[in-house]
Formats: sequence, C-alpha cells, structure tokens
Amino acid sequence: MKQKYVLGIDIGGSEVKFGIVRFTNSNFELLKVWSIPTLKGKENIDIMLKKIVNETINIKNKFEKISCCGLGVAGIVDHKKGIVIMAPNVMWENFNLKKFFEEKIKLPLVIDNDANVALVGIYYSEILKKYTEAKNIICFTLGTGVGGSVIVEGEVLHGCNTSAVEFGHMTIDPYTDKKCGCGNYGCLERFIGARWFVTNILEEIKNNKVKTLISELVNQNLSEITAEIVYKAAVKRDKFAIKQWEAFGKYLGIAVGNLINIFNPQVVVFTGGLAKAYKFFLPYVKKEVKLRVWPEVKFDKKYSLSDNVKYHICLSYKNYGVLGAAILAYNTYLL
Repeated sequence: MKQKYVLGIDIGGSEVKFGIVRFTNSNFELLKVWSIPTLKGKENIDIMLKKIVNETINIKNKFEKISCCGLGVAGIVDHKKGIVIMAPNVMWENFNLKKFFEEKIKLPLVIDNDANVALVGIYYSEILKKYTEAKNIICFTLGTGVGGSVIVEGEVLHGCNTSAVEFGHMTIDPYTDKKCGCGNYGCLERFIGARWFVTNILEEIKNNKVKTLISELVNQNLSEITAEIVYKAAVKRDKFAIKQWEAFGKYLGIAVGNLINIFNPQVVVFTGGLAKAYKFFLPYVKKEVKLRVWPEVKFDKKYSLSDNVKYHICLSYKNYGVLGAAILAYNTYLL
C-alpha cells in the first residue's frame, strides 16, 4: 500500500498549529501535532510570517516525504488564487500567500478559510463514519463569534471568489438596536457569539438587578462572567442561566431553519466552545426549526426537510483544522 504524507497548518488567534497526516489509500492518520504562539500586532506581521515559513522548512527537512501542504486561516480568502484578502489575527491584507509560500517552501499549497478546513476535518473524521450517505452538511462554529461552513454534494461551498459562508452575520432581528461589530444591526453573532452573549446577560443582570447563581460564581465581580460561567450555572439548574441558553437556542434555531430551507442538508453540525451547552440550547433549536422550515410532507417522510435532518455535536474539534487542511491538499494534489 502506497503511503503519502501531507502537512496541515491552522492559523488561529492564539496559536498556529501544524500537523503531519499520513494517507494510505482511502484511510488517513494524524501522526503528529504541535504549535507555535500567534504573535499579534502590526509590528509582528513579518516576524509571524517568517516563523511559519521557518517552521515549515524545518518540518520539510526532517520529513522529506511530505509532498504538499494545506493551510486554513481565519478571515476572507480567495481560495482559487491563494490570496488572503484579510486575516485579522495575523493582519495580512491582499497577500498572495500561495505564491509566497510555494517560492519559499517549494511545496504545493492550497489555502482556505479556517471554518471550511475544520468542517472538512469533521466531515471525513466523524460525519462520514456515522452518516455514510451524507453529502450535504451545514456547520456552525460557536465561539467568540459565529463561524459557518457548508458542504454541498461532498464539496466545500465557496462564493465566486471568497469563502462565502458568514452565518454569524445573517440578520436575525432587523428591529433591534443591538449593533454588531461588523456595523450591521441584529446579526446572529450579536446575540449568540460568546462575547455578545455575555454582554447581553451582563446588561440584563445590571439593569434588572437579577439574582442569579451566575453572579455568585464570580463573587459578584460581574466583569468576570464568561459563557463557561453561564453554562456552569445552568448545569446547577439556575433558572436565569437556563433561560439564557433557551434564548440562545431560539436565535440559533431561526438561523438553522433558514439554512435548512435553502440547502436541504442531511446533517447540521455544531462545534466550537459553546457547543458543549447543547443540552440546554438544542431542544429550542429543534423547536424553532419545526416552526420555520417548509411544512412536513405527510405522505412521504423522506421529503420532509426538518424530519430528516440529523444534529451532530462535535466537541473534539481541536485538531480538525490541521487535519482538514491536509485532506484538502491531498484531494487537490494527490488524488
């Protein structure tokens, strides 16, 4: 059996991950994963780029069998040309990463948005093992913000020249005065992105003098409230905390319902740090989907959009970025 080796790179806000993946026919194995810290700020743009290049050169020299590389980066990416339009974490703008990288490293490179490569990793590692016929997937990354990615007929969906899928910036409430960081009002992220989720809770506690276990868990120091604290309070059956996750599920359910009507997916994936609270929000997601998705087809359940959707919670997502990047490169250059 012929074995092939691919390097995956995942550029995140706090660290840059590297992983070596071995492919043997249709099987793959993540052999090694390690990381270096992400350096932020304009003064570190060149330093960070040099660190990534040097780390990759060292890997290539030590592991000569590596034949290509895939890279995921948070931001707007022209995946066809290999240009990073904007990557806030490393402050790259209009940067032809593919050309630069291939000249320095002498390895073929494919790049994509980090949410897309993570979904590729989840798709091949978990979804296809559990739902063998699944080819249409939508994925929400529930973290500081709200990321999104879509697979249609087994392929990552892109727009005409960028990554296309910005679930977090769908307008969920056009009448609210809550302004998102993008400048729009009523974005999904403004309600359920961890930063805004906590901000909204903090405002409600202060304005309404709410008595809740959330305050006790931070010793009344409300600036210390995090989504994790709200989750812990809900686990301890605090009514106010549970109510917040219900609202979270309602907003998310509106978005999921919209996307089911558009894409008719087989599986909806939730991943990211906030996905661990699924026991509190998922019932309300399903309730909203039932209310908002095209009516069920009673004569044949297989045509009912909401009845056939499976919900998949992915909590072990930490290495799916590097794995997905490597799979993307393998599919691009070695198949």
